[in-house]
Order: sequence, then structure tokens, then C-alpha cells
Amino acid sequence: MVRTIRVPLLVDLLVAEEPDAIQALAAEARLDRGVPARAPLVNRMIAHRVADVLQVEGRPLPSVAPRDAPGRAAARDALETRLDARRIDQAHLDALAAYVVGRGDRPVGPLVQETIGRLFVAEFRATDETWQAARLLDQAARTLNPIRRLVWAFTGRVNDARRLLARRFAGDPAALHAVAIAVHTLVASFQRMRGLAARSGGVPRHPPAEAASICLAAPPRVLRYATAPGADAHATFRAGTLVLLGLEAARARTLAHDVAFLTATWSRCPAHAWVPALLEAVWQRAAETAQP
Repeated sequence: MVRTIRVPLLVDLLVAEEPDAIQALAAEARLDRGVPARAPLVNRMIAHRVADVLQVEGRPLPSVAPRDAPGRAAARDALETRLDARRIDQAHLDALAAYVVGRGDRPVGPLVQETIGRLFVAEFRATDETWQAARLLDQAARTLNPIRRLVWAFTGRVNDARRLLARRFAGDPAALHAVAIAVHTLVASFQRMRGLAARSGGVPRHPPAEAASICLAAPPRVLRYATAPGADAHATFRAGTLVLLGLEAARARTLAHDVAFLTATWSRCPAHAWVPALLEAVWQRAAETAQP
């Protein structure tokens, strides 16, 4: 089922949370990422806010780059290949496993941020400052609170946070997306994994692949807008309609990785194989750690 919210000239939204509807809409050729040329007021406000936050030096981060953005697909494929060849070093694997079994002494946010950041810059070290910058950028991309946005604009905090992280990675948009935006879903996955392990017999009871599927978190929602009017079996949309794909709600219904990562679509996440492999490796290490 797809929910529709329409007020003429003000807002035109479609909200999809069922796996089948999300898969169909994600593959729809008339839906794209970016800022619509013409759309109701609220639609344009949301699209502009997301585009303004999720960019570095005017270049959109991979999660909001339009389908036909120059070099987008090639960069995605290259990063996917690079990630598939990378393995987490033993120190970070042990630290993540220790967190899962409740023995770690390092906050999980900076730990996961550093683990991801090392994929791009081998010397990257996450601090409370880099983690708070990531939290701020994630909040800024999602909030609809106009007062908060005005305060951030006046103080320049969002720009400062983006510059802080961009400097660590030489302005690489993919790296900035990874350590500022994607990191939060991976943190949520490890928090779920810690909860699963805390249950009686949790670690030995679940094989690594099963635990990874149970604990995998997806982005709460991703945005698309309609470049032209159209309809499919799930929804009817107009030019400028903003479509919210509720990936986390859909993932909870299926536990399928292809929904969480939109694997079969043009906008698939390049970490669609790397993230489950990491979760499995950490669970396996946690199981070994939990043995008497």
C-alpha cells in the first residue's frame, strides 16, 4: 500500500513502505534524485534542503546524485569493487565484537565511523568531534524544523561540520557520505546486534548470516521525485511528486538485503555485499569471544 498526501500547490507526497511497492518505484524510469524544476512548495523545500546539506563543494553526495549525473555509475561501480576487496583489520573487528558482547569500552558511534573511514584513508581516526559532525549532518538532512534550520544557517554549524569531515578525506563525496550519513545505519545494526547477543544464548544460537539479516538496518527513507506523470500497479504520480521510500519499514517486513540496499536498481548501494559480510564477521568473532 502506498500512502498519498496531497494539498494543491503545497505538497504532493507518496510514501511507500511495502517491499513490492518500493522495488517497483525504485525501478521506475520517471523517478529520479535531485531537485525538481517545478513542484509544490513543500516538495521543493524538502528537495532543496536535502541537496544543500548532502553536497561537498557543490558536488552531490552519491546518495542524492541524479541518475544521469556525469560519472555517477562508474564511480559507484569502482567503489563497489574496491569495497569487495577490502577487509576490516583485526583490531577494529575485535573492538566491534567486544561491543556486541558488552565488553567494549569505546562508544560505538566513533568506532564504526573510524572503521568505515579507514576504507578511504588508512590513517583516519574518529574522535568525538568527527562523530558529532556526522550526527549534525544527518540531522540537518532529515529535519523539517524551520527554527533549527535557521539557527544552523545563522551559526554556520552545518557548513563547519561538513568542512571538518571533508578535510579528513580530501573532499571525496563517497567518503563523506560513508562517514557522515551511511555510518548511522551501520551503528544501528551493531546496536541491534548487541541486543540480540544479550538475550539468553543469543550469540551461539544464531549463525552469522542469520544474525546479520536480523540486525541489518536500512536508511529510514530515501527520496525520489517524478520527472513526468505516470502510474504503476502501486501508485499514480504527477510531475514533481516527491516519493519517500521507507526502506527500514520494508526491510523489517522481509529481512531481505535487496530491499535495504535497492540492489537490483540503478541506485543500488555499493556496500550491498560489504556490509552484510562485515556484520557476519563481527558476529562470528563475537561468538568466539563469548566462548568460556
